[in-house]
Amino acid sequence: MALLKKLLAFRDPRRAVSESLHRQALERARLDPMQNAKAGSRELVRLVTGQLESRGDTRPESLLCALGALAGFACQVSARTNAYAHGMPESDRMAEDLSLLLFGMEFSVWGLVAGAARHHGCTDCVEPSEIWAHVAKTQGGADFGVPRLPPQHAPRNLPADYLRLFWPMVKPVIAQYCNNPAHWPVMCALALQHAMEVGQGRLDAGMAMRVALESALPMARIHADFS
Repeated sequence: MALLKKLLAFRDPRRAVSESLHRQALERARLDPMQNAKAGSRELVRLVTGQLESRGDTRPESLLCALGALAGFACQVSARTNAYAHGMPESDRMAEDLSLLLFGMEFSVWGLVAGAARHHGCTDCVEPSEIWAHVAKTQGGADFGVPRLPPQHAPRNLPADYLRLFWPMVKPVIAQYCNNPAHWPVMCALALQHAMEVGQGRLDAGMAMRVALESALPMARIHADFS
């Protein structure tokens, strides 16, 4: 025992400090899920950006469209999971939960995206109610999930195309950072915030917000099975 104490006394102080900081970070992440969501959001932007660039697409609109699609579908997954956890039919909770996750809470997709848009100078933020009504009206038709954007700001692909490409790829990463699906929409919305910051100077904040929401809201209601 005496020898062990002597050995511990001669530990590298830098290693001791590093281990202490690591333990503190783990504890903060346990107490504050937002820590993991923030870290995961940057990894999400990195992964999606890399995949788009490997396909020759460097437009900020495409990045925002892809991340918006992921954010919208993350809301659907979160709402479905919540309905299942409460032993209720999805139809009984989906509409209410989707509204909350998309634009009815402080950390909703709209709330976080609008906050970023205002921070970057937008004075006329997009209202989600009109987009949400358009989504409901077009669901099941040819116009569903087609972002209403000026031609010069159209992403290369539709939100549904990006969703099918990226969701199976990034879902394990999202789950690694946030094991509770309730936090997935926040992580994806924070990724949108980060993408808006990265795209500053290349895309007006108001247009960036519109691209994000025109992509996110329909993907919250898309019928897709990735099981």
